[in-house]
Amino acid sequence: MDRREPQTEDRDQQILGRLSNIEHKVDSLDQTAAFALRADAGRHSEVVKKIFRGKRRAQVYLAANGHRGVNEIAELLRMKGPNVSIELRALEEEGLLEVIEKDGGTNYWGKKAVNRTLRISQFLMKEFHLDKNGLATQKK
Repeated sequence: MDRREPQTEDRDQQILGRLSNIEHKVDSLDQTAAFALRADAGRHSEVVKKIFRGKRRAQVYLAANGHRGVNEIAELLRMKGPNVSIELRALEEEGLLEVIEKDGGTNYWGKKAVNRTLRISQFLMKEFHLDKNGLATQKK
């Protein structure tokens, strides 16, 4: 039994080392993709403007913080649940949102990494005079 413990430990360390290398490579790929996206930011900015042609979609996007489901977003923004669901699905199809977690019958929606890369939330907050939760702010 004493002989197997070091082998198991060595194997576990090898697996952890490989996982660490994979994680490093994924991070490197993410950074490369982010750089490429930012290099062509002008073109991507036009696409973002087309996706968010209305304030309601921008509000739903901003409210999707990874901790809210459809009902919480609807309540926060004082919208009807079906309208929020439509916007969430449209944003999912555009590749901007994803279900972060499922708990029972509730899907918790969050932004994909492209939000940070292209600074989509900052753009929407400025463009539509919204706070980070999608609520209206005072125009400056």
